[in-house]
Amino acid sequence: MATMILLPDADGVVGSNWITVGETGYYNCLDDDNDGTSYVKCNDNLATMIIQYDNPSVAEAGIASIESVRFISSGKAVHRTNPSLVDIEFQAPTSGQFSESCSYNAHRTSFETINGTARTTHDGIHAWSYANLQNLEMKCIKSGTIEVYLSYLALEVTYTELVTAADNSTFFGANF
Repeated sequence: MATMILLPDADGVVGSNWITVGETGYYNCLDDDNDGTSYVKCNDNLATMIIQYDNPSVAEAGIASIESVRFISSGKAVHRTNPSLVDIEFQAPTSGQFSESCSYNAHRTSFETINGTARTTHDGIHAWSYANLQNLEMKCIKSGTIEVYLSYLALEVTYTELVTAADNSTFFGANF
């Protein structure tokens, strides 16, 4: 199986009370895990932000099937002892497909990586399609008032590459 990473490429609905640090736009702050050079932060209960993602970097013709999609994040709580909770929800192609909570521990100085659950369906029933990956969005909802910093929020897509007869003939022809 192969993987590709979808990175944020635009802000969706402008969030409430999430603050960008180091760059302009949520998507610019979340597109690389730069250990605090740029990030978004929030300490307001139920504050939201929506991030839009790049379309797949692999052509649809090169994918036999999409096995799973999960988020990869880097964040930290800035409280000395208490963790900070963020609910992350796949937003498109239909709103509220599924939600998952992340609890970033109180590290104050270092960011931690949290990977979401590998979702094999886009809605709990139907397999992912290429169209589901186009214009995909994530919604983040801050839970509680302990400040959290997020510096990376990407999507990892695991897929099976399409093998064509031409690919097999080259391989077998070279070995016989």
